[in-house]
Amino acid sequence: MEYEVIHRNVKYARLEIKTDRMRLILPLNYNKDEEIIKNHEKWIYKKLNRIRASQKEADNKELNLLRTNKEFRAMVLLFIDELSKELNVNINKVYFKRMKTRWGSCSSKKNININIYLMHLPSHLIEYVVYHELAHLVEMGHNKKFWNIISNKYTNYKNMEDELLIYWLLVRKLIDNNP
Repeated sequence: MEYEVIHRNVKYARLEIKTDRMRLILPLNYNKDEEIIKNHEKWIYKKLNRIRASQKEADNKELNLLRTNKEFRAMVLLFIDELSKELNVNINKVYFKRMKTRWGSCSSKKNININIYLMHLPSHLIEYVVYHELAHLVEMGHNKKFWNIISNKYTNYKNMEDELLIYWLLVRKLIDNNP
């Protein structure tokens, strides 16, 4: 598989596989990219197989193109209101943006960013993404503590993550066809 090498001012090397490419993020002056790939061969293979299986499943799903922007924003704000109480967190602001690599994000300033393409997904996945971002106000990283918070409400969170990947593939087609 072809891959892109990006050198940044980071402490540790990391490997990312998005739906359409593989990237190596390396510390400055670090050039052992082939060694990293060799050491993570099994993980790469597993990840690529997951993406291929998700692409097949995406053929059997459809995006919701009927939900309006107004309905979507109201739904997200309602979820934020309910779920922030459940998690006992306060947020600063909510932003709706076109995002090309993620469904949402949470900043240390307690701002929540929501990808507007999420409007095309089933409501249970929208709720899950909102909860996921709000959970970052309790635990910022994607570590064991974070996933424990998620699993307290969503025992099937791995299935939800798989479903999000399937829908991401559909959204990518939508984006590519309507730049």
